[in-house]
Amino acid sequence: MPESMTPVPNLVSRRSASESRTEKLRLVESAKARGKPVVVIGSPGDIPRVLEHPAVLNGRFGVSAALAVEPGDLAGDIDGLASVLRSTGAETVLIAGPVGTSVMRTVADLATVYHCDLLAVMPTEILAEHDPVVVWSGESPLVQLSGATRLRWQAIAKRMIDIIVAAIGILVCAPLMALLAVAIRLESPGSPVFRHERIGYRGKRFLCLKLRTMRNDAEAQLRADPRMYAEYRRHHFKIPDDRDPRVTKLGRLLRQTSLDELPQLWNVLVGQMSLVGPRPVVEEELELYGEKQDVVLSVRPGITGAWAVNGRQCLGYPERCTTELSYVRHWTVGGDLRILARTAAVVTRSALGRTYANAEERMTQR
Repeated sequence: MPESMTPVPNLVSRRSASESRTEKLRLVESAKARGKPVVVIGSPGDIPRVLEHPAVLNGRFGVSAALAVEPGDLAGDIDGLASVLRSTGAETVLIAGPVGTSVMRTVADLATVYHCDLLAVMPTEILAEHDPVVVWSGESPLVQLSGATRLRWQAIAKRMIDIIVAAIGILVCAPLMALLAVAIRLESPGSPVFRHERIGYRGKRFLCLKLRTMRNDAEAQLRADPRMYAEYRRHHFKIPDDRDPRVTKLGRLLRQTSLDELPQLWNVLVGQMSLVGPRPVVEEELELYGEKQDVVLSVRPGITGAWAVNGRQCLGYPERCTTELSYVRHWTVGGDLRILARTAAVVTRSALGRTYANAEERMTQR
């Protein structure tokens, strides 16, 4: 290692658990003094090549930690890497050459969760969602695979769209929601709004709002009936409407037209949800994501999403996990707008189809 190179602290999970907070802060300050703090990940043979890279030697990057992994094997070090990103405050993850697709997938997900830029010394693996841009040319080119800065601008635009559309939607739909609330109350006793606890952005729990489509004691009835609860789990945390005795007649209509989800515009307005995102999950559903729970919780859940336009009624687990994680990794504002357009088309077709089916049924009965 050149004389000008500062020794790199190794902050992997092998470090003593008794390391003080003061030591961690000193490491962060030291990294910022040397340049933009980065965490290096790569094979033992490739890491020294990164430490001697001109971008490091000239102070553009300051290496806060280095994690040596064997290509294709990050088992046991995922928590260690997450701990490194938290404790160092690193803004960038730098991949030192080939690491294997599975390691790249895990590192890319953690970079998304912790809002880090993802750079690599070529050659290395490129994933489908990556948009490679050369940020340092020469004999050892550095390529930016994904950028937190670009994502932050997308997130700001997404939030602005959420606020504007939700505010307008609440004002426009308020009379309709009031009429539906009265109709729900006349059909069955209890509050017309159903509040159900879900797990949202960064694991924060919130009350997801819907117009009530079931009897007021539906939740207690589900928990008290083992056979009904088994069917609820078997159908991926939902019982088909035509087999659920708790759903009211008006409730079936509201579900078919998705009007029951109008109160979620309030969840969007206050920042608990987004117009487009993964489906809001209960704790039992979240467990099915395994070690990818932080990934799906790195964005706000949505009123609609990829799950809603790709087989909403028949898409179960683990396929739903795959769909939701793919959205988190690839989402863009343009993609969200396309999902909103497709959702409108799906809801319209469903409503028209149900209207036609009901009319045909009445004609048959005559």
